Amino acid sequence: MAGTDNTAVPPRTRTWVRVALVASLALNVLILGVVGGAVLNKGRDHPPRTAFAPGEYGPYGRALADTDRAALRAALKAEAPRLRENRAAVRQGFRDLLAALRAEPYEHARVVAVVQAQQARVQDQAALVQSLTLDRVGAMSGADRAAFADRLERVLRRGPPRGGDGERGTGRP
Repeated sequence: MAGTDNTAVPPRTRTWVRVALVASLALNVLILGVVGGAVLNKGRDHPPRTAFAPGEYGPYGRALADTDRAALRAALKAEAPRLRENRAAVRQGFRDLLAALRAEPYEHARVVAVVQAQQARVQDQAALVQSLTLDRVGAMSGADRAAFADRLERVLRRGPPRGGDGERGTGRP
């Protein structure tokens, strides 16, 4: 038959897979921004930072008392080698992703694997910060936890900080 096309049409990617890929890429772009900012600020006159400063851990970090924030910062500093390794792996992941996106023939499974590996590193880093924060909260006395809850409530009512260098916890131990 003259009008028949024998080429197979590849199956359409499921919507949830595309949404998950876009969300993962967006998170990775965010991490790239953090890494890029750290690289660009490396020669400046301020002390080096860990991947997450306690005040940057959303409302939880902003609600910590100054002493708890300092303790969390010290715990993060102790984990600096692991955090550096994660950042290096994420940077390598971007190089791998760019190569996979440009490869001919294109291998979608390779792109997915690279993005998933990056996502695992990002989740590992977030889980570390979460664990250290929860350990700190678990070590608080009942009165300190109640004060933390009060500060957290105030932070949540105010919403995210607007510009500037962010909002810090206002409570004292």
